[in-house]
Amino acid sequence: MSRFYYHPEVNHSTILTLSREESLHLKANRIKPGTKILLSDGKGNLYSGIFKGFISQIAHVEVIGKIKKEVKTYQLWVWQPLLKSWARLDWLIEKLVEIGVTGIGIFFSERCSHNQISSMKEDRLRKIIIEAAKQSGRIVFPTLKLTKNWYDFLAQCQGNNLNTIIGNFGASKSISDYLINQNLSSLQIVVGPEGDFNDDEKEQLQSLPRACFLKFSDQILRSETAALFASIVCVASLESKHENCY
Repeated sequence: MSRFYYHPEVNHSTILTLSREESLHLKANRIKPGTKILLSDGKGNLYSGIFKGFISQIAHVEVIGKIKKEVKTYQLWVWQPLLKSWARLDWLIEKLVEIGVTGIGIFFSERCSHNQISSMKEDRLRKIIIEAAKQSGRIVFPTLKLTKNWYDFLAQCQGNNLNTIIGNFGASKSISDYLINQNLSSLQIVVGPEGDFNDDEKEQLQSLPRACFLKFSDQILRSETAALFASIVCVASLESKHENCY
């Protein structure tokens, strides 16, 4: 059963209609009219509401009031190059949401098999984020950014102005050693594509804010495995230093 139902704009003392997908979930959960349910806008706000019933298969809910406001006390962005396998990218997005990253960026490099994402694929990724957030009880949904090209990706990373760690199997310093010696509340992880970055790309990555090339593991990892592994290590470090992040 869903922990809460999603609506992008929840206001006090109003009747709102859920999306077709959320209405189907509510129906599948066999919620009866008059039942109190939880609602979230994905921006950290959790509300209580009363399910009023279906009109033309669309659920109508009366919003009663706000229960709480949640604010993340850390930022963790993960920049993942577009993978050859769409199924593996779907899996990665789901897991990154579940473990608590605050932003997910998809970019293109020379060795990516694909160089664009269709609007249909983008809609699918956003739906995966919503479903994974609901499943894991997250009321602050991560932001999804899809870059237009390599230079747009660099500009987006620069704009974040976060300490940047870049995966490099040949690096002398590990991600664990780096985090032990840092007292950070924000980070961004950049993962290489299948086949790694080329030399020009590596040189340009050095211009990112406080960039550091780090070894993620003693094993050679797939691109999506490296992203998840590094994210788990970083989330654990950030949460240990910010115990009241939830």
